[in-house]
Amino acid sequence: MFFVSGLRCPKVLVNSILAVAVGMLSGCVSTPESHQHSAHNQAVVTAAAADFELDGYYESLPSLGKKGYFVEQLAPEVYFFSTGIYNNLFFVTPEGVVITDPIKGKGKLLKQAIKEVTSQPVRFMIYSHSHLDHIGDAYLFAGEGVQIVAQVETGKALRKYKDRNRPVPHINFGTNYTLSIGGISIELIYPGEGHGKGNSIIYIPSRKVLMYVDVATPKSVPFKNFAYTIDIASHTRGIEKALKLDFDVYVAGHLHRTGTRQEMEEVLAYHYASKEASIKAIKNVSYLKLRAKTKTKDIENLFGEYLTEVAEQCYQILKPEWKHRLMGFEAFTRGNCDIWISYHRTHKAP
Repeated sequence: MFFVSGLRCPKVLVNSILAVAVGMLSGCVSTPESHQHSAHNQAVVTAAAADFELDGYYESLPSLGKKGYFVEQLAPEVYFFSTGIYNNLFFVTPEGVVITDPIKGKGKLLKQAIKEVTSQPVRFMIYSHSHLDHIGDAYLFAGEGVQIVAQVETGKALRKYKDRNRPVPHINFGTNYTLSIGGISIELIYPGEGHGKGNSIIYIPSRKVLMYVDVATPKSVPFKNFAYTIDIASHTRGIEKALKLDFDVYVAGHLHRTGTRQEMEEVLAYHYASKEASIKAIKNVSYLKLRAKTKTKDIENLFGEYLTEVAEQCYQILKPEWKHRLMGFEAFTRGNCDIWISYHRTHKAP
């Protein structure tokens, strides 16, 4: 048996599960933003399945029953919606409903879940970011006076994609925006680039609930290459900024449950640890010694072997502490080390 980000499965299913996992965070279907990763994604699936070890920690997904989802009230007005692998929040107020991230393929289930709680209409729809897997069913809620809110960079991306399933936002904010409705205030905060441009924190101060998608999944190693981060340093600072807010519960966009402040702190600690491990690995592996050992004249392949060895050293440094702490360690840690190694090559050398 094998474990993939908390799922227990036979080895014959590893390829398909990893393929689904890769699709979840890179856009799922053919879109402008997903083409760039397609070849690399297949390489990730093949490599991970070829040499897959047991993770030391995992959580089994709960039974969702016939409905295919579950809803949990986290606080007054605040509801957690999960399909087991994806999740989001919606807010029920006397003046209407606010939804976040209508998950691709799950929009009808979200509508059903809302109807179980209230007859109030949806008034606002908040995008955490532009990626298809998280907002691919936005079209089901658009129109009829529903106002869409997103960060400026998210709006720019959606206007570029011209995807009718992801309508462009009506309200585009820069760094901060407060949406007040029915007695509650929802603060939208842009901490900077990380998982993508425009990826924003959704925060309800009065209820001490926070949503930060694809950045810090509870009890999980960050997905391959830190969820395809575009800026690992800014990505890490984003978690630091989130932890400066006063919250008890957070929603990560994935996993079957919410997370705690302590669990977000643990993911941040993994960021710090992998950064330090990558520095140690760079110092431990000598490019010149490797060149002398291999005696190859193919500089490109030699450098590739060097980077692979540095990532392996980084992985080995992290393994004793982190393999048994977070899900997905075996599948994703080498790729995460690659990101920090690349960062050190283009920034101040360790």
